[in-house]
Amino acid sequence: MKDLRQKLLATFQVEHKEHLERIRSILAQLEQRNGTPARVDVDEAFRRAHSLKGAARVVDLHPVENLAHRLETLFSRVREDSVHLDRALLGVIHHVLDSTEDWVAALSENRPLPDTTCAQEAIEAVLGIESEPPRAISETRLPEAPFQKFETIRVNAENLDRLLRSTDRLATEIQRQELLAQELSEINHQVAELEGEWDRVRRISSAALRRLTTEPDFNRLASYLDFVDHQVHSLFRRTRSTRLHHQRSSWSLRQLCGELQQEVKQARIVPAESVYDGFHKMVRDLARDQGKDIEFRVAGLEVQADRLVLQALKDPLMHLLRNAVTHGIESPEQRTHKGKSPMGHVSLRMQAQGNRLGLEVEDDGRGIDLARVANVAIERGLLTEAEAATRSTGDLTRLVFQPGFSTLEVVTDLAGRGMGLSVVHEAVERLQGEVGFQPANGGGACAVLSVPLSISTHRLLLVTCQGQTFCLPAHVIERLYRVKVKDLQTVEGKPVVSLEGRQIPLMSLARALDLAESQVEVEGGVLPIVVLRSTRKCVAVAVDAFLAEQDAQIKDLGIFLPSGGKVTGGILTSDGSVALVLNPTGIIEAFEHSNGKLAFAMARPAAKEHVHRILVVDDSITTRTLERSILEAHGYQVRIAVDGLEALEQLRTESVDLVIADIQMPRMDGFALLAEIKRDPRLSQIPVIIVSSLERGQEQERGLALGADAYIVKRKFDQQELLDAIQQIL
Repeated sequence: MKDLRQKLLATFQVEHKEHLERIRSILAQLEQRNGTPARVDVDEAFRRAHSLKGAARVVDLHPVENLAHRLETLFSRVREDSVHLDRALLGVIHHVLDSTEDWVAALSENRPLPDTTCAQEAIEAVLGIESEPPRAISETRLPEAPFQKFETIRVNAENLDRLLRSTDRLATEIQRQELLAQELSEINHQVAELEGEWDRVRRISSAALRRLTTEPDFNRLASYLDFVDHQVHSLFRRTRSTRLHHQRSSWSLRQLCGELQQEVKQARIVPAESVYDGFHKMVRDLARDQGKDIEFRVAGLEVQADRLVLQALKDPLMHLLRNAVTHGIESPEQRTHKGKSPMGHVSLRMQAQGNRLGLEVEDDGRGIDLARVANVAIERGLLTEAEAATRSTGDLTRLVFQPGFSTLEVVTDLAGRGMGLSVVHEAVERLQGEVGFQPANGGGACAVLSVPLSISTHRLLLVTCQGQTFCLPAHVIERLYRVKVKDLQTVEGKPVVSLEGRQIPLMSLARALDLAESQVEVEGGVLPIVVLRSTRKCVAVAVDAFLAEQDAQIKDLGIFLPSGGKVTGGILTSDGSVALVLNPTGIIEAFEHSNGKLAFAMARPAAKEHVHRILVVDDSITTRTLERSILEAHGYQVRIAVDGLEALEQLRTESVDLVIADIQMPRMDGFALLAEIKRDPRLSQIPVIIVSSLERGQEQERGLALGADAYIVKRKFDQQELLDAIQQIL
C-alpha cells in the first residue's frame, strides 16, 4: 500500500502542474480580453479546478482539495454571470494557484508545509462564505518520504541519444553504399561499352568469320569467339542486374534508416512544461527575497520540442529571468516614483515557428541602459569613444553578451559578475540559434531567442567555394539568386547588389573565409548569391555554385571552435568526406571587419562542346533556382517552366533532351504533364524524371506507370542521386 501511495502522489505531482498551468494560461487570455470571459474558457477552468479537487481527494491532501473546491465554486459563479472577473479577482485566483503550488512543492521536498489560510480566506471573502475549520495535519495522512521522481518517457533518455547516434552511423554507412553504387554504375557502363564494341566487331567481321569456320585450322578460334560473345553478353546482364538489385537495396535501407531516425527523434519530443515547470516558483521566490512585487506569466508550455534543446535552454532562460527580476524590475517605490504600477510584470513566451522554437523573456522594468553599456565598453577597451558614439542600439546591446561584461558596480550572489548573458549566448550558439535584445512594449527589455526544435538534424544548403564544399543553415537563408556580374554596383567603394528594390551589401565567401586574397573568377558571368538574414543585418554572400539542400546532423570536429567563429561543426557528405558547417554570425562579422572590397573577374570561356538541354518544371522559385544551379554547374543547359501547361508549350517549340518535373503544380500537375508527353508521338521519347515531395508508394508507382524514367523524393533530395539518374538516362 505504501508503494501504491507513493506512486499516486508522484502522479498527482505531475497532474496538478498541468491543471495549474492550464488555468494560468486561461487567465492570461482573459486579461488580454480585459476580463471578458469566453464560455469555453470558463468551462475549461471549471473542469480543471474540479479535476484538481478530485485528484487531491484521492491522495487525501485536504488543503489542496479545499482550495480547488473554492476555485471550482468561483468559476461556477463566473459561468452564471454572478461574479465578474475584474483585475482584483484575477489577482485572488493567482494567489490561490501560487499557494497550491507552494504547498505541494514543500510536501514533495519534505519541507515545513506553508499556511494556506490567507489564500483560502481571500477567495472565500470573494464568494461571501465562511471558512471551514482547518482539518488537523495528521488527518491528511502525509507520506513518510518525499515524492519519487519518475521519467515521463518509458525509455531512458540517454539510451535514446545512443540509439540516435547509432542511426547516424547507419546513415553514414548508407552513404558509403552510395559510393559503391556509383562504382557499380561505372562498371556497368564500361561493360555496356564493351558489349557494344564487341557487337560492332562481330557485325563487321561476320562474313570473314563464316568463311573461317569452313577452315579446320580456325575451328578453335571460332569456338573461342563464340565463348567470348556469350561471356560478354552474360557479363553485361549480370552487372546490370547486380546494379539494379543494389539500387533497390540501397533505396530500402535509406527508407528504413530515415524512418528509424524519425521515430527516435519523435520519442525525444516532449512538452516544454516537462522541463520548465519550476520557473513560476523560482521567480516568486526571487521576487520575495528582493522585496519586489512581480506578476509572472508563461505562455506556450504546451509547445513540443526536443528534450535536449529544452534542457540546453533551461539555464540560459533561468539567467534571463533572474536578470529580468534583478536588473530589470525596479523596487515598488521606484516604480511608483516613475508613475508605474508597483507590481512589475515578467513573461516567458514560447512558440513553434516551422522547424524553429522561438522564445521571448520580457519585462516592463528599466530596460537596458545603453549609455552605461557604452561607458563599460570604453572602459574595457572594446570600443573607442568615437566608435561608441556611432554604434546602433543593436550593436550596443550585443555587447552585453561578451564574457565578463556587466553594468553593475556591485557584485552580489545573483548578479554583477557578467557571466549570465555570455552563458546564454554560448548555449544558444551551440544549438545553431540566435539571441538578441529588443525594446519591450511599454518600456523594459525583451530577450528574443530562436533555436531549432530538434538538434538531431539541421536543414543545410551545400555550396562550393574555391573547390571546397561548405554548408549554410537554411533558417538564416532568405533567398537564392543568380546575378550577372555586370549588374553589380559599388557604394562608397564597397560592392552591393540590387535585389527587388533593396541594395544589399555583397561579400565573397572566399574572402570571408580567407580563401582568396584579391579578385574572384566567375564562370559564365553569373554570380550565385545567398541572401543571409540574421538578427543583426541582411547580407548577400557570393559563392561558386549551389549544390544541394539536405538534412544532416552537425558533428563535432574534435577541435576547439571559438564562440562566434566562422565554423560550428561538420557533416559527412555522400562521398565520405567532411563538409564544414559555417556560422552565419561569424561570417557576417568577418565581412564587417574587412574593407568589403573584392573584385569579381570573368573566367575564360571553355571550348564549346555538345550540351544536353534539360527542362525544369516546378512552381517553386527556390526549387527551380537550386535545380538549375546544380545542373548548370555540371555542364547542362537549363530551361524552366512554372507549371505543366507552360512546359508543354516549350516542348512543342524547342528541342529538349530531358524533363525534370514536380507533381503538385497549378493549372497542370506533373502527372498530367507526363501523360501528355507520352501521348504525343513527337514528345514520347523524351525521358522524364519526377522530383516531388509526394513520397507514398502509390504516387511513385503511378509516376513510373505513366512512363517516368526515375522518381526522386524531395524530402530526401540528394543532388548526386539526380545527377546519376540524368547520366544514366542521357
